[in-house]
Amino acid sequence: MDYKQKYQKYKQKYLNLLKSQKGGQPFLMDILAGPVFSYLFERNQRLLQLIYTNIQPVMMQPLGNFTLNPMYRLNLLSRSSISLLLATRLAQGEIRNNRLELQLANRIISRTHKLPEISPPTLASSNGGHSLFVQSVAFHPTAPLLATGSADETAKLWRFSADGSAATCVATLAGHSNSVLSVAFHPTAPLLATGSDDSTAKLWRFSADGSAATCVATLAGHSGCVGSVAFHPTAPLLATGSEDKTAKLWRFEPDGSAATCVATLAGHSNYVLSVAFHPTLPLLATGSVDKTAKLWRLSDDGSAAICVATLAGHRNYVLSVAFHPTAPLLATGSDDSTAKLWRFSADGSAATCVATLAGHSNGVCSVAFHPTLPLLATGSDDRTVKLWRFSPDGSAATCVATLEGHSNDVLSVAFHPTLPLLATGSYDNTAKLWKL
Repeated sequence: MDYKQKYQKYKQKYLNLLKSQKGGQPFLMDILAGPVFSYLFERNQRLLQLIYTNIQPVMMQPLGNFTLNPMYRLNLLSRSSISLLLATRLAQGEIRNNRLELQLANRIISRTHKLPEISPPTLASSNGGHSLFVQSVAFHPTAPLLATGSADETAKLWRFSADGSAATCVATLAGHSNSVLSVAFHPTAPLLATGSDDSTAKLWRFSADGSAATCVATLAGHSGCVGSVAFHPTAPLLATGSEDKTAKLWRFEPDGSAATCVATLAGHSNYVLSVAFHPTLPLLATGSVDKTAKLWRLSDDGSAAICVATLAGHRNYVLSVAFHPTAPLLATGSDDSTAKLWRFSADGSAATCVATLAGHSNGVCSVAFHPTLPLLATGSDDRTVKLWRFSPDGSAATCVATLEGHSNDVLSVAFHPTLPLLATGSYDNTAKLWKL
């Protein structure tokens, strides 16, 4: 067989693989799911706009060269978060007087986000290394790296095995002059942000394996400790929350070598303890000692933000805020020993508490949504972590697991983006990895 015949043979084999996606399904789906999901979601939104408002939407740009087997396209449309998002928006009632609309919404909601059976979470590994309490934990989006921030004035990078049973400290980031209160990985660039009790945030550039990290920028501008940091999902923006009662937006260079404050968000009457960007909408959430959370709508270029909603309902400090990856839900954790789920409008101008999660015997320091399952993790001063299963619209939540293993307050929780792992940080000077 000459090279031309071999070429034709393997070309046809590859084309057949693309067509059927047999054998190559996970890899191909990883590549295609993102753009196809976005395209189908936008197309469905426009179709609903046409049906319920009679407003003809502007023609969409073609998807391009992306193709997807009809079976998987159907899965995306019928059993994924795309339908849940659309159904939830319908159920929220932009047009509540349409019986067909509500029936459609309820039908979709009833069939989406069914939680598969999972084994009880078990402790995979416990990481020592810090000499004082671990205040923040964060997983790298793709690499097997965990970041921890500690009261010992350092952050650490840990490389862990796929099953989480082993973790090794590969780098110690020293440069802050006080406790490291928060850590966050950039979604795509090799950058880590840290917020500290020394009133600064820092950007660190690290090697591919995490074994080397260098501080490339120090963000000075707050007049009080920086308790929370968060990267924008797509724009070169970092949000910081501070004891000075403000949040700030910083625009940084692609390599992190310079950062400039472009907006100061003043509205809270006390310490801003937590900040979080929405994954797709131009929204930022903040939680504060003033017992409220706020939603801020960002300008197109991220250089300004206005407060569009204040979420009042907790009886004590709002210690943590987190957006659901796809559904219009915000979680808040409070020193009043509860977490709450809030359903908000697309523009963030309205938010309603739809569920209160009561079960901890002390303050809820941290909340985190699972990236794909209808699960919320809460870390508490009662030394436990709880996993809550919630309904698609967030109106009901049930505790399905309590994780005991820390000997002191649990200050931070984080789900891995793709692996069945949960990380926790505690006053007992350790971080722990739990296998779900």
